[in-house]
Amino acid sequence: MHFKGYIPLPNSSDSSQPDKESPLPMHKHSIASLNSVLETKPLSHDTHGNFVEAATKRRVLLRGINLDSSSKMPQNPLQYSYSKPNKCGFWQEADRVSFVGKPFPLEEAYEHLTRIKLWGYNTIRYIVTWEAIEHEGPGIYDTDYIDYTIELLRKIDEIGGLYVFIDPHQDVWSRFTGGSGAPLWTLYAAGLEPRNFPTTEASLIHNFAADPQNYQKMVWATNYFRMATQVMFTLFFAGSMFAPKAIINGMNIQDFLQSHFLDSISFLLTSIKQKAPELLNKTLLGVESLNEPNSGYYGYPDLEKYPPSQELRLGTCPKPIEGMRLGMGLPQEVDVYSLSVFGPRKNGTKLIDPNGVKAWVSDDQMDKHYGFQRSPGWKLGECIFAQHNVWDPRSGQALIPNYFSTDPNTGETLDDQTFINTLFVDFWAKWKSMVRKVDGELYVIMQHPVMAIPPAVKGTPHIDNRTAVAQHYYDGMSLMFQTWNRKYNVDTLGILRGKYVNPVFGLVFGEKNIRKSLRNQFAQLKREANEAVGPSVPVIVTETGMPFDMDCKKAYSDGDYSSQESANDALQSALEHTNLNSTYWCYNSRNCHKWGDNWNLEDFSLYSKDDVDDKKNEYWMRAGTYGTATIGTYLEWITNSSSSLDTTSKKSEADEEEIELENKVISLMNGTRAAAAVVRPYGVLVNGTVVFSEFDLKKVTFVMEINTRVQSHKKAPTVIYLPELHFPPGQFEVRVTNGTTSYRHNKFVQLIEWEHDVQIGNIRIEVSSYAGQEDYDYNEKGTLKALACGYL
Repeated sequence: MHFKGYIPLPNSSDSSQPDKESPLPMHKHSIASLNSVLETKPLSHDTHGNFVEAATKRRVLLRGINLDSSSKMPQNPLQYSYSKPNKCGFWQEADRVSFVGKPFPLEEAYEHLTRIKLWGYNTIRYIVTWEAIEHEGPGIYDTDYIDYTIELLRKIDEIGGLYVFIDPHQDVWSRFTGGSGAPLWTLYAAGLEPRNFPTTEASLIHNFAADPQNYQKMVWATNYFRMATQVMFTLFFAGSMFAPKAIINGMNIQDFLQSHFLDSISFLLTSIKQKAPELLNKTLLGVESLNEPNSGYYGYPDLEKYPPSQELRLGTCPKPIEGMRLGMGLPQEVDVYSLSVFGPRKNGTKLIDPNGVKAWVSDDQMDKHYGFQRSPGWKLGECIFAQHNVWDPRSGQALIPNYFSTDPNTGETLDDQTFINTLFVDFWAKWKSMVRKVDGELYVIMQHPVMAIPPAVKGTPHIDNRTAVAQHYYDGMSLMFQTWNRKYNVDTLGILRGKYVNPVFGLVFGEKNIRKSLRNQFAQLKREANEAVGPSVPVIVTETGMPFDMDCKKAYSDGDYSSQESANDALQSALEHTNLNSTYWCYNSRNCHKWGDNWNLEDFSLYSKDDVDDKKNEYWMRAGTYGTATIGTYLEWITNSSSSLDTTSKKSEADEEEIELENKVISLMNGTRAAAAVVRPYGVLVNGTVVFSEFDLKKVTFVMEINTRVQSHKKAPTVIYLPELHFPPGQFEVRVTNGTTSYRHNKFVQLIEWEHDVQIGNIRIEVSSYAGQEDYDYNEKGTLKALACGYL
């Protein structure tokens, strides 16, 4: 091990160096104590919005993954978004589906959770859906699913080292509108007939595609601007304002839907607290509000035009009034769009003729089935907004084209920001109150409309000392064009914020500038959250990621994942530069090359069973080739100020059981995609404030600078995850400007503990792999030359 300990770096602010005459004594550790270094402990946060351990005040960076995108679809009957509806019980079994076993059977938990921990991740954004809890009907909860969820959370707690926050997930409202989330009965409560959505193009649904394999990628996202999803979100958030006639079971549809959603999540959280109270505020850190909420028609200035927010136009694109007409069975000639670098491009038009088929339910059969008591003033079989004289369903004429852009009570002009700062805040207040009634210490994580500026609630009762903000970010070009373009990209956030007179000025050229642009966009998202919600409120990027099926799935045939690696490295590097907590999208235990994540042809999972390859095992056997320990042993290197190297190895002859466990670890890592980019070093526990942190994949170096001026806990080391994938034992060196470092390693724990002084200003650590040094020859490892030169 070529390991340089205390080596002063230029411009060090350290003024007190350790005594070079007193070598640091050796310490003995058990495997249990190594794992306990990274176990979950109660967290709070500081005035700068950093999560910190409550006991030591060390900063905790949440770095994790969404588990698991397969939870969007039911387990029984097993359904995917490409399953044929007449064969999978899409409609017939909708009330009786079961999500027990999603994301995976309990017996598989150790495999998947261990893999996530081996990546160095410490956080899980745990996906649940409203449908999974309350699919049978209003107020009927699936207690078997609740019990399954609690048992899986217990396994996460048993394994340890993984913080969890719950994500009530949705995409374009529900599976029945082409996404995921809400149960079928919510659509019938709104007076809609989802069985007719494909005919009226009220939603595009993968299950109904003539050729599911050639379904247009990302077209599902256009459903946010189609009639069914727009109606549901308008009624959910603004039913009282825009549909006062929509009274069901004695309340407006807005209150009916919101109360059932809130009650379902309350039931889940209450059940967890009653049956597994040990999870709360330790492993279970918090709960996020509704994923990616949408404002529906709210703020649309003119129903006869595309709303300004409709940046995505792909395939057939009905304007709002055209979608309403189609929903009432009227034929429409609609525009057809494709995407270009400079935005949507119109390619022509297409006639859609529903032949009188309506997207609105015509009788009260489903009302009787679900026990709905609908107000006599709410007529079935007709668009609810036609009933409010917004348009004439016979002539198709828009009577009040600006209906949704004016508050009918005050006359105030409505737009995206008024929605976020009024109706969304009202919902957030209910959400926060619901969570607080269950538990006063759980973090409530605000998920406002995606890529929008958060509501201006800084210093208000809407924020307390257990609040965080969620941001989402996806690189628009990589997502829509399914490729990593190293030559040019666009400033997605800048364009959305109206930074440029023309989108062409948002072009960014060259990979170096593209990476810089990503960093700037993340920094802006963080800054906007700080300004709107408060600088002390933690920010978590709860979704970001890159598609793996780039370039028409080229990597699946030739094994070249260089594009995916570069794209993910750019994204991860941007997160590091901005010191942002994050949970990557996503882990999918059932990912395959043909269908990706088994949902709308998305393919984001960092793991795929189709990428498991015996030939790749050598990728994960690097530690073994360098003679490191097996599962049951550990190695420890401690450096001190004299730059001498002390090593100790508590070793015994590896027995067959240890060798078998080691092979299992290697097998678990097999199937990881773009591993070099996503398995990265980072400061897990930092006794100070991070000033700068960067992992350079090409040079294989990790640098972190921290400010210790306000820290008071001198005995708490800074802990850095150091994956052997990049830094195999014996093949790297560590330099620090203050203190001593201890390297702890076994197959599960790979980290550096950095004992350093505090209240001395900025200090720095650098880790360099010999893989990035041209003068080192791996073929000479173990030779006399290697010994003489210090490469042990």
